[in-house]
Amino acid sequence: MFDKRHLFLLIAATALSACASVDLPSLEFMGQSDFADEIEALDPDYPSLDETPDLPMGVRSAGEWDQDAREMEALFDAFDAPEPGDAMSDDEFDAAFAAAQAQAKAYQADDPS
Repeated sequence: MFDKRHLFLLIAATALSACASVDLPSLEFMGQSDFADEIEALDPDYPSLDETPDLPMGVRSAGEWDQDAREMEALFDAFDAPEPGDAMSDDEFDAAFAAAQAQAKAYQADDPS
């Protein structure tokens, strides 16, 4: 009639009644915040949560963003970059650069202002 289950229940009941008779300190879990001073020092002109704007209307849906992204990918895939021409040698580049500078100086000399 008195088995392990009854013994366990008796020990559990004794432990619970012993714990209930012990005075625990008063713990304040939801007390004042550690940042209360900083919160009070905030600018009073800062808007409260009640003053936040409503959600914007007329925003594209995720499906619309996806469709636009697919269109951009199609444009990217359809683009054919031109083949680069033969590169100039250093001497050819220097000659072309000198000619462009001469053209710019001639334009500046012709400028009436």
